[in-house]
Amino acid sequence: MAQRYGIGNYTGSSVVFAAADQTLSKEELEEAQREADARARHEWENAVPLGGNPGDVFCIDVAWSMGDISDSDIGGSRRAVLEQVSCIWPMDADIHSYIEKSICSAQSAFRTILDRAAQGEPVRIWYSHNPDEMCGFYWLLSRMKAAATPGSIYAVKLPEWEYSGENTLCTYVGWGEIEPGAWGRYASLQQEVKPPLLTACSMHWAQLQKENAPLRIYLNGRLQSAPETIYDSFILRELRAQPNEFVEAHVIGTILGKYQLGIGDAWIALRIEQFIREGLFEVLTTPEPDRPIYSRKLRKSKGKQNI
Repeated sequence: MAQRYGIGNYTGSSVVFAAADQTLSKEELEEAQREADARARHEWENAVPLGGNPGDVFCIDVAWSMGDISDSDIGGSRRAVLEQVSCIWPMDADIHSYIEKSICSAQSAFRTILDRAAQGEPVRIWYSHNPDEMCGFYWLLSRMKAAATPGSIYAVKLPEWEYSGENTLCTYVGWGEIEPGAWGRYASLQQEVKPPLLTACSMHWAQLQKENAPLRIYLNGRLQSAPETIYDSFILRELRAQPNEFVEAHVIGTILGKYQLGIGDAWIALRIEQFIREGLFEVLTTPEPDRPIYSRKLRKSKGKQNI
């Protein structure tokens, strides 16, 4: 989308308005449409198209910040991690199919990157301080370091903060938060990955593999191995603030928005599952069959109200 966003004439947009307990008037709906259309037009007209061919874009999204990384191949250990984080959803055939497609897509993307790099094509990696993106950056550089002909490599790191319009400041969790029309503005931040950086990242990834901790986090400007409890203080802080009975999904949403930890809902839900097993909470309701496991009510266990 970023490659062509802003090219040609603006053609209009649509708006979706979700409200659980109110009905909007025709006038309110029309005003919401006008505001959404104005924002979309502004983004389109001020976009910087990135250019290029969609066939040159690859994504290796296999959660390198989590689980066993002793094996650098995209195989069994990555499949196990994707199954772990997917268990918050009903494990039907669609989930298993999605995991297999993700693994196959990542394997194919990696082979293509290596093949084209060996033919002299440059590689540009987009990454940020998000744990998964940072780990993916280190992993890919380590694999390219091991290649016979790694070719030219460039990297674009998402700024941790930047000024925006109307005297505001923006911070981001990762590239997924950047709208398509803005990607082209960051291309000028590209820097060449020279042999010393390639070697340093490869060596550090090897050390992380040796440690093979449950998690990897970005702390004080460096990737670090971490225990599975590393985020528990943030999760428990918000759980303590809840009434005796509460909706689990609301807590997870608060944690994601408030702390910007760079992790997804799945890991938080998995940690809350552990707290339930430890007897801190009781499950009061069950989610609908097609909803994630955290779409339910919990209650603090007796004697545990001040966890």
